[in-house]
Formats: sequence, C-alpha cells, structure tokens
Amino acid sequence: MRQSEDPADWHGAHIVNEQDLSFSSDRKAKKRARRRQNAVFTVMALLVIAVTAGAVLIVTGNLKLGADATSAETAAPTPVKIENATCPDVNFTYQDPQSFKIRVLNTTNIAGLASDTGKSLEDRGFKISSLTSGWSSLAETTGAVIAGPDGYAQAFTVQRQVPGTVFIFDAEKWGTTVDLAVGEKFEGLQKERKLDTSAGKLVCAPAE
Repeated sequence: MRQSEDPADWHGAHIVNEQDLSFSSDRKAKKRARRRQNAVFTVMALLVIAVTAGAVLIVTGNLKLGADATSAETAAPTPVKIENATCPDVNFTYQDPQSFKIRVLNTTNIAGLASDTGKSLEDRGFKISSLTSGWSSLAETTGAVIAGPDGYAQAFTVQRQVPGTVFIFDAEKWGTTVDLAVGEKFEGLQKERKLDTSAGKLVCAPAE
C-alpha cells in the first residue's frame, strides 16, 4: 500500500510554509539582538577602562584638569638671574641655529674672511644678517662674540662653533642678534664631530 505523501513535499522538493518562515525570522532576530548586546557590552567595557585610567592619572598627578592644566602649559620659564653682566657665571643652553641671526665682521685686512666664515655658518643652518668689517683691535686674535643682555645663550652657541673666541658684553646691544668678529688667528669652525652642544658657560675676555 502506498504511503501517504507529506503535504509539505512536492515532487521531492520541500515547500516552505508559514511555520518555516516564522522560525527563520525568529532566528535572524535573535542573531541581531545578540550582536547589539555584544556591541553594548563592548562599549561599556571600554568606557569603564577609560574612566579607570583617567582616575588613576588624576590621583597620581599625571593629569590636571581645568585652570591648573592651562597655567602649567603656558607658564613661562623662570628667567636666570645674571649677577655679572660682563661675564655671567651661568650655564647656558645651546640654541637652535635658526632662532637668531649673526652679523659677521672681518677685523683684518684678509679679503673674504667674513664672507667665507658666514658661508660656513650658513652651511650649518645659521642665519647671517650681514657681512661687514670692524673691531680692528681684535685683528691679531681668533676673534670674539659680542652680544647684549638678551643674547647670552646665542653668543654661547656661536662660541661653541668658533673655538678660541671670547665673549664681549655690549650693554647697548639689544635683541638676540650676535656679532662674530673674526681675527687672523681664526682657523675655521669646530669640526662637527667634535661640536659640544651641551649646556655650559661663556668664555669671557680677560678683565682689563
């Protein structure tokens, strides 16, 4: 006797009915709900981690909020007190060559001494404001770096480039521009491999 056929089958193919469609829809809805739930849990976990890390930074003093943080960021460095203006006994920091200008003076009758020196300094990133002559009293020396009350660190920087020079203070010279007066004993800039850019003191001219 022929067995009764399954009404859900037709010529060997399964016919999708309302029950099948409902089951499939429910399964997809559960998957979407599970994904949303996982996303919510992930966001909450990240927020908890961020809040905890922020609290730790505040407690340890590594993070300051409000006015304190702003004032700390904008606070100006404490100026160094200069006891002896002509030869300060202070350690100065080597400056960025691009942050100031140098006027090069030829103190001798040697043609091209100022221009050659200026070119060498430019090759090392320094800005040359002008080339001229002057300070003939220094002709028989290596030379000198001359600066005013705002140019100590800049003079120190140039002096490190030109070994053998002395520092001369000029109270009437304002700004950070430095004069480099080159004498006949000048033999060239310090070799780059020997250049010392650590903080240090100026080498001053002997007191008269």
